[in-house]
This record gives sequence, C-alpha cells and structure tokens, in this order.
Amino acid sequence: MINCDVLILAVPFTDTDKPLQAPAVLKAVVQKHNFTACTYDLNYSLIKTHHEQADFLKQYFAFGTTNDYDKIVIAENFVQDTAKLLLNKYKPKFIAVSVFTYQCQTYSMLLAQNLKKIDPTIKIIFGGQGLTTQGIQSSDAWAEECKQLGLIDHYIISEGEEALINLLKEGKGKGIDNTDWEQKLDIDDNPYPDYGDYNLNEYDTKTLMITGSRGCVRRCSFCDIHKHWKRYVFRSGQSLADEMIHQSNKYKIYNFSFTDSLINGSMKAYRDFISVLSVYNASTDKKLTWGGQFIVRGISSMTEKDWLMTKQSGAKGLAVGVESGSEAVRDHMKKQFSDQDLDEFMEQANKNNVTLTFLMLLGYPTESHEDFLQTLKMFKRYKKYQSVIESVVLGTTLGILPGTPLAEEMAEDIEMNDGENFWTYKENPDLDFRERIKRRIITGEECVRMGYNVPGNHDNYKFLHYLWNVYKNKQKQTIVDLNTNDLQQQKYS
Repeated sequence: MINCDVLILAVPFTDTDKPLQAPAVLKAVVQKHNFTACTYDLNYSLIKTHHEQADFLKQYFAFGTTNDYDKIVIAENFVQDTAKLLLNKYKPKFIAVSVFTYQCQTYSMLLAQNLKKIDPTIKIIFGGQGLTTQGIQSSDAWAEECKQLGLIDHYIISEGEEALINLLKEGKGKGIDNTDWEQKLDIDDNPYPDYGDYNLNEYDTKTLMITGSRGCVRRCSFCDIHKHWKRYVFRSGQSLADEMIHQSNKYKIYNFSFTDSLINGSMKAYRDFISVLSVYNASTDKKLTWGGQFIVRGISSMTEKDWLMTKQSGAKGLAVGVESGSEAVRDHMKKQFSDQDLDEFMEQANKNNVTLTFLMLLGYPTESHEDFLQTLKMFKRYKKYQSVIESVVLGTTLGILPGTPLAEEMAEDIEMNDGENFWTYKENPDLDFRERIKRRIITGEECVRMGYNVPGNHDNYKFLHYLWNVYKNKQKQTIVDLNTNDLQQQKYS
C-alpha cells in the first residue's frame, strides 16, 4: 500500500485522449512544499475501459441521466469497484478530486460517497471549474451542498496551487470552502507538472499540456473569462521554452498544447518564446511542436520575422477565433482585427505552412443578412488557403451566457426566452432562433461543399434539432442530454 499526504484524481467525464494536467500540476506543487502526493487519471481509465457497458457509463457520468434506469446500478457498481481499488492501493490523508467541468459532477459525487462508505475517516477535497454549474461566475452552491451532505470535507474555488497548500498546512485559507480567492500574479515560479504516475505511453495522443497565461488581453462581448480572471498574467517566454525542453527530455513527448485563452497575448513574451524554441529546434533531431488558441494579428503587429520564427518554433494547429467574416460584426464583438489584418494573417500562415483551425460564432445579435453573406464569401475567398486551414469549427448558434458583456450591456434590448440559445434582439428582430438555425445549416453545407473539414457537423445538427423542439414547445433550455425526449428526466446543466 502506498502512503501519501494527498492522492490527486482526474475523474470522468472529459472526452480527451490527452493526459489531464491538473493532477500533475498539483502533485508538483505539493511536493515543492515537502508533502507527498500521488496521482491517478480515472478519466482516461474509463476512456480505455473494456467494460461491456462503456458507452453507457460515459453517457451517464457526463450527463447524470439515462433513459434506462435499470442500468444505474451498473454505474454505481463501477464506481464502487474503483473506490475499492484506490483504497486498496493507496493510503492517503486526503483525496483531492479535480472536477474539471460540470460533466464530472456525477462521478465525483458517486466516488466520494463510496470512498466515505469504505473509510469514513478519509478527507475528501473537491476542486476545479466544474464545481460551478451555471457558467464561470456561478456560485459554489453545488460544492457547498456536497459538503453539507457529508460527501466531502472541503472544496477549493480556483488557484488550487495556493489553496491546496494552505489547506494541508493550516486547514483553511482564501478560496477554501468559500469564493474569496485571490489571483496569483506571478506564475513563473510554478514547478513543472509531474507526470511520474501517468503511463504516458498508453495515451493515444502523445501530447503534454502547458499553461503560459491566465486571463485574456481581450474582452470579447460573448466571453465571460474576464469575470473569473481579473487580470491577464503571463509567464516569460524563456520559462515556457525551458519547460517544454525539460518535459520533452524527461517524458520523451515532443508535442505540447497550450491551455491558455490565447498564446500571443503579450508579443514580447511570445517573441522570446519562439526565439528560444527556434534555436532549439535547429539544433536537435527531436523537434518540438505546439498549438493552442491564437489571436489574429496583422503584419504591423506580427511581422514576417515573427511568422518565420513561429514556423521554426514548431507551431501547428493554432485555434483562431475568427468568429465572423463581417468586420462590422467583429467590431461589435470587440475582436479588434480588421479584414486586412485577417488577410495578412492568412497570407503569412499559408506562406509559412502554419496550420490553423477556424473558430466561428454564427448568429451574433447584430448580424444582418449581408453580414452572414460576408462570412460565406470569406470561406470562398480563403479556399486558396485550405492547405493550412485544417478544420472549421462552427458549433451550433451563439448562446448568450450570464456574466458576458452581451448579457450585461445589452440586457434591456435582449429577451432570453427561457434559453441561452433562444434569445431575440429588438434591434434585429429578423434574426430569431429559426433564422439562426437556417444560417448555421447553410454555412455547414457550404463549407463542406467547398472542401473544408467541419468536425462535429452532424452532432451539431442533432443538437440544434433537439433545441428546436424544446424552443417550439416553449420549454426551458436547461438540459444537456439528447437521449430522451422526456424533459422531466434531464440533468440540469
């Protein structure tokens, strides 16, 4: 049996074939402060399971509901067996559960319940963005309920690196069992994630996650990230390159994926980063590659030299928030780039063979029919760049989330109609939910016809069809499961 101060778990369900970063980050921090820690990726264990009911288990843990209630015992027994396995292998003082999204809540509660049944003295901590259930600025009601039910002893809201150490040392602190957390402004001194307990060879995608910043330099109207991270803080480019080089040598994995809202927020740090990696890649046979979310910048902001070093540093698969082909729509979104900036950006990406993913938002409140046509024209115009546009992510239609500038600054002019996707804008009444669905379907069909890769297109159509039935029947959009039409049996999102 392995003794440790804290056992840190990644739990289902997150649909990823990459090792989740949070346990590895927390293990490194815990060890830095002279505590002992072990990690276990239960999420990937489920993804790779040969259980005969694997599909049901993933669906049930993600959505917390099923249309066959006789099967619930299968999920309960699965988690019970996992709890026994953990406590037979480890003897921790604390078990810290990384609740990555709300889709990890069902499993987390079942696991905590079973752990407490086996060992009532075990101390359980929940942490992660999944503690909130209604968007990033939500309350801690679910976590507090878990605590009141006796399932957990503590929960941590954000900045877990600081709070977990305070909990281990003092048993209390900011962000522990409360929402009064403080943002860490210096993130250069965080230790590198420790994947020593992960069997990285088993993961289908050989990629390690890396974090270079928190927050965002933009304040896009549809995004609520600024409500969480009050300030944009970033690491030095040198420290990022050093981590990638160190981790690649240690784990023999050479591709990295940034968790940041954006990679090139600070151009000084970005230039330092790509400069170091360009030199490194030129001197090694094991060249590093990386990707993540990226801001569109014109040639005056991101020069030809920047682009050359971007290529040489190993950039690929950059996820670019293009959102719309209409400059007027993007201006209202506060995206802060023009059509000319986008054209220059695409020309340089193509010239340097840096691959991209387009992230789109269809059906923005101010989007006129002409704006919509401009988006279609943009895709037609950019067919010449299809060799570097790996995919176009269209999603469904724009949902207006609480805490976003759209929700707060246009509240008097927007009627939500019982659903984040069902809104109407009084200044653009023709753009109702039906029209937005129509534009989304047309865009998907046209992109496919023009030869673009549109991942998840069929699933998005399925979701829109489902939402349309909810909307048509004047029901509230509070469901996440598509497997039953009985709205009373749905899990609230």
